[in-house]
Amino acid sequence: MANALEPSRHRRGTLALATAATLAVLYAGLCKALLFRSLEYFESDFFGFLEMSWSWYYAGQLLHDNAYGAHFAIHNYYLLPLFSPLTIPLGAYGLVVALVVLHLLAVLRVARAAALDLPGRLAVLAGLLGPIAYYVFDNPVWGFHAELCYPPLATLLAVELLEGRTGRAIVVALLIVLVKEDGAVLDAAVLVAYFAGRLWSLRAGASEERRKAMRAAFLSLLAVTVVFLVGMTVLSVAGQSLAPTETTSSPRLAKALRILALTLTGDARPVQRTRLLEGLTAYAFTAALLLLPLGRRLHRGLMLIVLSAPPVIVVLAVSSAIYRFELMVWPPRLALLVGLAVACIVFAWPTPTRLASARTAAGVAVLIALSWGLQVLLLSHIGYSPWPRLDARALLRGGGYRASTVPPHEMRFLRCVAGRLPRGLPVLAPRGLVPVFHHQSIVFEGLEAHAWHPPRLSVVSSTAAAAGGTACRGPQVGNLAVEAECGLLPLVGDCGREANP
Repeated sequence: MANALEPSRHRRGTLALATAATLAVLYAGLCKALLFRSLEYFESDFFGFLEMSWSWYYAGQLLHDNAYGAHFAIHNYYLLPLFSPLTIPLGAYGLVVALVVLHLLAVLRVARAAALDLPGRLAVLAGLLGPIAYYVFDNPVWGFHAELCYPPLATLLAVELLEGRTGRAIVVALLIVLVKEDGAVLDAAVLVAYFAGRLWSLRAGASEERRKAMRAAFLSLLAVTVVFLVGMTVLSVAGQSLAPTETTSSPRLAKALRILALTLTGDARPVQRTRLLEGLTAYAFTAALLLLPLGRRLHRGLMLIVLSAPPVIVVLAVSSAIYRFELMVWPPRLALLVGLAVACIVFAWPTPTRLASARTAAGVAVLIALSWGLQVLLLSHIGYSPWPRLDARALLRGGGYRASTVPPHEMRFLRCVAGRLPRGLPVLAPRGLVPVFHHQSIVFEGLEAHAWHPPRLSVVSSTAAAAGGTACRGPQVGNLAVEAECGLLPLVGDCGREANP
């Protein structure tokens, strides 16, 4: 009778885990969408990535953004155009939906992973849905970077490798490569962790099996290395013709390596070395806390991440050097490490027994609570609290967020203007207000030279002198006014009256 109940219990456990994980991801996505509506993501990066996703459609240019220009000469963000079916109709919310979909795919795959028992799946989901992972997902102020796709994709890659689904693993690995040029490094790190765990499990097995595993490891890592070198070559070649007029990857990389070398040799300012050491310490704590739910298997998880993390740490140090190591715990930086750590949890968990004991699941739950509590403390040390970012009721009311600092009649005016304008129209607005125009092509003040088209409409102070030339002054409400090509004014002419009924 007990044996007959095992499959039923397994199905119920899987369904409960999948349902809880799905609701958690959907709730986090809802809060992120509300944070955007509340103007909490106002820096240029969100809108630069949005522009790169659809520039082929509106501007006829691949990976163009209005802050840097031809971004394909800086980074290999070739995953972004795949999001255009979401971003063209939904604007910035399309990028939020893309992140939510990737996380849903990851958590549902983990929830039904046959190679993990229920406590193992719980431990993996805890790493993917915990406070640090949410900090990465939230990415406060900036809102979106392509690297935020790394944690769910690395989790998917780890599960497919563990279950021996080579075709699926290759597809996911290619998607990781398309995220950014350092995606190949994350692929390599996950492969190192996988084969290290596999070789450890085969240490007492047949020598032929070990040789096959070592051969597969060599060929896989060789392929990923070639892909990485090709990607860096593409970046270098892409920037050669643009170097005189735009920022390109090669000078940035050379500068970053020079700063890192000076910092390591002690020839740079002491504050840079201090920041680097603090960042590396934060990485160590992050990895340890994410792995903590492994419990008695923690030593195995630590061994895997120590073996696989060095290339990732090098990438993070080089990426942070360009900013003098001020942004080492920036969410896009931590995304690489979170993705690798969750993959190591997958590989460190032992082969599932016939029936995982309730005591094991309870022990994992206790360790998850401890891990999450310590993660919250670590995040508070860097000035981040997840609670106001996860309060949907407060976000719906709007009080205490950036949108509440804008007078309601001015906000109604802006939303009316944005709703009347054609999608993809080049628009210039004050930086804190650009989220309202996420369906348009945001042009940034001072960077107009990099935009694919000069702004055809601008939101200016109502007290500012009229620009003159071909621009006409349109409706104004409070301290805001519209200046635009004269032919556009009939589209927004009623917005002043609608904002002040």
